[in-house]
Amino acid sequence: MYTMEETIVITDPDKDRYHTFGYISWWKQDVVRNATVMVVGAGALGNEVLKNLALMGIGNILIADFDTIEDSNLSRSVLFRASDNGRRKVDAAAEAVKELNPDVNVKTWHGDINFEMGLGAFRHVDAIVGCLDNREARLSINRFSWAIDRPWVDGAIQELMGIVRVFWPGRGACYECTLTDLDYQIIGLRYSCPLLARQDVLQGKVPTTPTSASIVAAFQTQEALKLIHGMEVQPGKAMMINGLTNDVYRTEYPVKEFCMSHSRLEPIVELEGATAVSTTVHDLLTIARERLGDEAVLEFDGELVISMSCPDCETVTPVFKRMARLYEAAAACPQCGRKRDMQMTHRIMGDEDFLERPLAELDIPPLSIIRARNNEEKVYFELTGDKETFLTFS
Repeated sequence: MYTMEETIVITDPDKDRYHTFGYISWWKQDVVRNATVMVVGAGALGNEVLKNLALMGIGNILIADFDTIEDSNLSRSVLFRASDNGRRKVDAAAEAVKELNPDVNVKTWHGDINFEMGLGAFRHVDAIVGCLDNREARLSINRFSWAIDRPWVDGAIQELMGIVRVFWPGRGACYECTLTDLDYQIIGLRYSCPLLARQDVLQGKVPTTPTSASIVAAFQTQEALKLIHGMEVQPGKAMMINGLTNDVYRTEYPVKEFCMSHSRLEPIVELEGATAVSTTVHDLLTIARERLGDEAVLEFDGELVISMSCPDCETVTPVFKRMARLYEAAAACPQCGRKRDMQMTHRIMGDEDFLERPLAELDIPPLSIIRARNNEEKVYFELTGDKETFLTFS
């Protein structure tokens, strides 16, 4: 039985492309139209999820990926064409989405989700869908999700197998709770060099079919749709799909008591006028000390390489990049080839000689969230001034 608030509105099928959805009792096209969904990964799964979101009329879609298209993608990616070979996946996918449904607004972001997107971007979307092919990226999304208290939908495929999971901070197990010792060893290969990431690790391809991608992506999209509508989902459980036997079953993961992902950033303070390109290190440190006192310092999540110095040439080269984004080859001196020493920090004390540099020059992306602390208290500052320009959809 419907109440007055649940009255179904039937539109003209000749003028409304979403006419059929109106027959679904809980469907709210205005909610769908105003929603913002982030899709991380634009490969086989991402193509199918993006296609589904576009057909449903999701208002704003943020497509994130770092890869380019090759011919082998064409057998599994509904949005790509042979003429797209060599193009960035995000660009080709965005164009195809707009062709499917001009009503949809799209933003593309080309980069490494592990290190290059500001954490605040995850706070300002309604749903996060992970269409990833490696553990490292999933672990990053999971930790971001917990940090800013947002659920996300994970999907994975291999041959005729598939898995769909919703992870919601504080409601059941998270992705890291599911990891085994072997999983951590595989992730650790990315950082097998003591200082810098190796460039040629984790390049293996996972064999998949377009059918398994379609099936898993369909369930992922449905879970995202339920999140957008505030409907019930089952966090911390997995839908296992066996295409060989046509079995579909559900399993529940135990929560790890000391899981490293279970950490929240609280409180988060939105700085409406702060941006990565206009706010200097000194500006942010001043804001921190106004709130926390003169002993306050700024802290980054990872090490910032300030400079590299060659013990032979005695040359010092400014760097200002996060160590996680530097590959092993970067350590070699361009003059003599000797391995250089790195000067690093993860903390701003106030006596540095680069305080007048904008945060962007310290490899801080737009909409980042930066920790400030004194001996007793922590505050997390978001560069919310970046929201207007970063989350611009076309």
